[in-house]
Amino acid sequence: MKKILMFVAVLSLVGCMQKEVKFGDENLELKGTKLYYKNKLFTGVITQEVPFTDRVIRIEYTNGVIKTQE
Repeated sequence: MKKILMFVAVLSLVGCMQKEVKFGDENLELKGTKLYYKNKLFTGVITQEVPFTDRVIRIEYTNGVIKTQE
């Protein structure tokens, strides 16, 4: 029983982790207004380093659409 509970806990943690992909990744594709990663709607964060600074731009997507603040 403990093994099953441990497996479920690990599986739920891994399933909830967001993908983080660098801008320009060859697997990213914009189709119409939706963003796809490896032919699946992208949910996660796109990052891009700003040249000559220490800033990193992070854009969060949910189901291929930029996540907006509500």
